[in-house]
Amino acid sequence: MAEAEYHKLHALIVDDFDSFRVTVSNMLQDIGIQYIDSAVNGADALRHCKNKSYDLILCDHNLGKGKTGQQVLEDLRENGNLNRYALFVLISAESSKSIIMAAYDYEPDAYLTKPITTKALQQRLSRLFAQRTRMLPIMQAMGAERWDVAEALCLREINSGGRYANQCQKLLGQLYIQTGAYEKAEAVYRDVLDVRQLDWAQVGMARVKKMQGDLVSAQQWLEEVMNTNPLCMKAYDLQAEIYREQHLHKRLQDVLQQTVEISPLSILRQQQLGDVAMLNNDAETAANAYRRTVRLGENSFYDRLENHTGFARATLALFREDKILAKPLLRDAIKTMAELEQRFTKSPEEKIEALLIEAQLFASNGETRKAEELLQAARNQSADLDILPIAADIELVRAFVAVGQKNMADELTRTLLERYKDSERDLEKLDALLEEPASEKNRSLVAAINKKGIACYEARDYEAAIQCFEDALQTFPNHIGIRLNLVQALVDKLKIETDAASMDLAIDTLAQVEGKIVPAHDQYRRFRQLQEMLRNLDNSRRR
Repeated sequence: MAEAEYHKLHALIVDDFDSFRVTVSNMLQDIGIQYIDSAVNGADALRHCKNKSYDLILCDHNLGKGKTGQQVLEDLRENGNLNRYALFVLISAESSKSIIMAAYDYEPDAYLTKPITTKALQQRLSRLFAQRTRMLPIMQAMGAERWDVAEALCLREINSGGRYANQCQKLLGQLYIQTGAYEKAEAVYRDVLDVRQLDWAQVGMARVKKMQGDLVSAQQWLEEVMNTNPLCMKAYDLQAEIYREQHLHKRLQDVLQQTVEISPLSILRQQQLGDVAMLNNDAETAANAYRRTVRLGENSFYDRLENHTGFARATLALFREDKILAKPLLRDAIKTMAELEQRFTKSPEEKIEALLIEAQLFASNGETRKAEELLQAARNQSADLDILPIAADIELVRAFVAVGQKNMADELTRTLLERYKDSERDLEKLDALLEEPASEKNRSLVAAINKKGIACYEARDYEAAIQCFEDALQTFPNHIGIRLNLVQALVDKLKIETDAASMDLAIDTLAQVEGKIVPAHDQYRRFRQLQEMLRNLDNSRRR
């Protein structure tokens, strides 16, 4: 864009300090921009953008109380209130890695650090607008799905060897992937990589290989990118996408944990980590991820009711496993649930479910009377409904257990098993309450895992057996038989070699069984035998 045309542009400056808004406004006027509006905070910025289309938005990251600049950008994009051809420049006095990674994650057109000068701002805007002007016809063609026009324009720029050839190669590769022309996309990326090893081209190659079904090659490309540039978030995201589609939840969790370590302010990745950790029954990781999600969600477009209830559920799951680890999280979880009424509109079913989760939290915190009051309030409200959703019924069972009403919990569980006996999907959900799974899928899975673990045990490969039973407990944490099999393998290992970690694991595992098993249980005798064997081994170790 020629500088003479700057007078046509409409700009918005967003900052909570009057002096900075005035300073930047003067800079823009010096450049030639005449139509300039100002906003004092995130909410003010969103109001301006809802009522007017801007060509340029200069937004500070720290806007005081309310939304951050990053959250303003999130909201504008998700609600469609950002002119798709506008430039959004994020400005910040901070240069910490987490702030910068979060900023680049949401892809503003530029990131400037304070202080800024008129000359520096003019140079940056000149480059950005020049690129935008040259690329605009291509972007408009792609937006209208006129793929042949967009392809021709990209090829013309690439063949001319112009300043924006590289950017056009990037767009052309995306266009070919979007239209399923994977061989053409691969040719584009190879042309780029023959000259220079650029991250976006390597990730593009990985995506092409994924779309062609060659996951081995896709992984090789991604590993190469991550080795050379450990901060390339798009590589991690694509790897996570591959693992998610393959239902490789443990590998997916590992990748997501890497991403949140690199970019801890990414609410969506924290949320995904919480979700997959819960699938893996890793309550500690889930609780901490959801807690961070809740904190990051304040003022964020991506704040969700499910993040808050997820934090509470994960904390309760952790409490059932390890009361000491869960104790510091309980107060935060109670506070989080108390704030739901102000932050979200809930359906009657969601209100009942929230009350039941709160009841469990208070019971876990030793506040039984409060827990019983919440449980009764939930039951009173549920009387107006013909039937509760199965998720709420599961929380009702757990609330009965939490306040010591085990008979009521057992009776409701039997009722639910009868009600959903013909629904495999619902039986899989009820398996979370049961010692032995009721669903055909999970019964078969338990049998297969046990068979594999027992085979390793009988072959005296105790390490493999232990790993197998530990993996099984990640999926079926209530299964007493698997827990006892794990202890059996640990005991036999300890007969051969002294290992403090194995001894501690065996003691902890039996302690969890002791809290659930009753004398009438068909595995109670075996439990007592293993308890005695472990006690003797522990005594021998201490002598």
